[in-house]
Amino acid sequence: MRVSDLNIDRIYVNQTTRSSSYLMTENHFHYYYELFYVRQGVCRFFINNSLYDLHGGDFLIIPPRMVHYNRYLTSCQRINVYFKESYLLQDGEEFLPDARKRFLRLVLIHIPAAYRDMMHGIFESMLQEEKVDDASTPLMMEMYLKQFLVNCGRHGIFNYESTLSSGAEAGNAEILSAAKYITEHYNTHITLDAMAQKAGLSSSYFSKKFRAVTGMGMKEYLSYVRLEHASQELRSTDHSVTEVAINCGFSDSNYFKDAFKKMYGISPRAYRAEREKTDRITQGSILREKREEEERRRQKEALKDKEDSSGKSMA
Repeated sequence: MRVSDLNIDRIYVNQTTRSSSYLMTENHFHYYYELFYVRQGVCRFFINNSLYDLHGGDFLIIPPRMVHYNRYLTSCQRINVYFKESYLLQDGEEFLPDARKRFLRLVLIHIPAAYRDMMHGIFESMLQEEKVDDASTPLMMEMYLKQFLVNCGRHGIFNYESTLSSGAEAGNAEILSAAKYITEHYNTHITLDAMAQKAGLSSSYFSKKFRAVTGMGMKEYLSYVRLEHASQELRSTDHSVTEVAINCGFSDSNYFKDAFKKMYGISPRAYRAEREKTDRITQGSILREKREEEERRRQKEALKDKEDSSGKSMA
């Protein structure tokens, strides 16, 4: 599994055309949000144990750390926008009411044909700004992305469920069921043969089809799910690394450490230390914002009291 760059310093955008014969070599995830817009064509995503078909005018917003894999069912022109949550905040506040609830989650949004030229115009401005790439580009990109999302809130059709046709869904039902079973029973003993038997398929065919649908082998997917839960446990508990490994289904703590480092680039112990440091910085920032807000409130009240006193004196 490929992990993209760990960080971005501003909003980035690119446009690419892929043929139906193009195959992703492996699935991946990002440490930031990805907006995947289909300008023309059809592609299919496996993400969060569901399949999504995207047609012209559709786009997915994929949250950080969410593994995804896509195939192009026809020749497809796509636009990708990469951003972080902080780029959509103003003084710590959402730039648009319910922005987190509506956009900062896995969501498929359809842009009706009547509004696509306007939306494509915003994308074109972003693509041109990408070429400029000067000191003003970060701010310009934020403005364009906010403009795009505001228009989506006004004209877009939101969908938070799989949009795959029932026929195609049925053809992949065994694999989707297996992926869901893995996410719900990740800390138990799971084997390829047992999952194939549960799906009513031979082990070799099940393995081949699982990879075709999800972009990875079943064992790799199981390891990803376990490691994702392990990272959450490292962040939220003081359990030892060995306890975390056992709780998440790894029978060998050394194997767990190696697999974790391969996926995240650092050891479980270093990951926990880094997250604790980040949490302290975040908490400090929140407290600072609260103190500043309280100071602004006091200043407003003091100004109001002064104006009231002045008004009474004149009276």
